[in-house]
Amino acid sequence: MKKPAVVIGIIIIVNACIWGLTMIMSSRALQGTGAYEAIQNILAGGSSASLIVVGGGLAGLATLFKGREHAR
Repeated sequence: MKKPAVVIGIIIIVNACIWGLTMIMSSRALQGTGAYEAIQNILAGGSSASLIVVGGGLAGLATLFKGREHAR
């Protein structure tokens, strides 16, 4: 896991999976209704999880690059 390309790829795939699941859950909640309140918490949770995954992944990537700079 020390290759940045692998880490970036994993971050993108996990983020896409979170948003895919969020869209599926939203469509199931809205099936036959017009209520936004039913999906508001689902969308907020998905966006929060996305920020955590992408932010944490990129912070980990920055730490990885810093470690390489100190090793040189």
